[in-house]
Amino acid sequence: MPKVGIFDSGLGGLLTARLLREKRPDISILYYGDTAHLPYGDKSSSQIRTYVRDIVRFLRAQGAEIIAIACNTASAVGYDTACEAAENIPVLSAIYPALNAFSELRFSEPVGVIGTYTTIRSGIYGRALKAMGYRVRELATPVLVPLIEEGWIEHPATAAAIHTYLSELGEVETLLLACTHYPLLQNQMQKYYTQVGMEVHIVSTAELLAEAVARAVGQEGTVHGESHFWVSDANPRFIELAKRFWGADIILEEAPAGTSTEYLPSQVLPVK
Repeated sequence: MPKVGIFDSGLGGLLTARLLREKRPDISILYYGDTAHLPYGDKSSSQIRTYVRDIVRFLRAQGAEIIAIACNTASAVGYDTACEAAENIPVLSAIYPALNAFSELRFSEPVGVIGTYTTIRSGIYGRALKAMGYRVRELATPVLVPLIEEGWIEHPATAAAIHTYLSELGEVETLLLACTHYPLLQNQMQKYYTQVGMEVHIVSTAELLAEAVARAVGQEGTVHGESHFWVSDANPRFIELAKRFWGADIILEEAPAGTSTEYLPSQVLPVK
């Protein structure tokens, strides 16, 4: 029963965990949502690397055998840090499965890429896609993560933000969601494109990462895995939001920020 450690800046990575559970019910999932520091997109690269190091060490202490970074921002600036902290444990990022898909398949262009300030500013998607011969339009969409973490999935403010961002991005034929939070807004994005008469294929890094992890684990077992979930800052509204991401009732435990390999499960406090 392989154990996969998955982490994100908040609860968005639960979408990746949920997809992985559906693909491979035999996998045990150890999820860490860094809710104390979300969003990562407006943090410095050095600060994000500190969060990544501590979280990977924590997940290793819980027995993770593979680490999946379900956060494009952390993947863009903290992948090497994660690999160093993981030591001999394999690390998969949210970015490379998406780039592999665009390399192996030919998506319609122009390709639009939306993500946090840090992800877009890193240029990791734009440079790679242009090197593959794609015409690319990139846009930072920083307001979306806080709206999602607030639970405002169908709120008028979220619809307004989507309209503003996608109209600024302009005409595209493929839209890459370079944030694992964004698939929760996929229906609203498709609605916008329908309203303006555009047919756009939306690609989710969350889906592609889940597929990559499922392949990396190897042969499927016959025993169902277990799931454990930690957040760095407990808040009652996170419980309801976590249900939406995970698709079922969920028990969150609090593991304070700055945790280390000495922070053992017996010290974790359940969210009341």
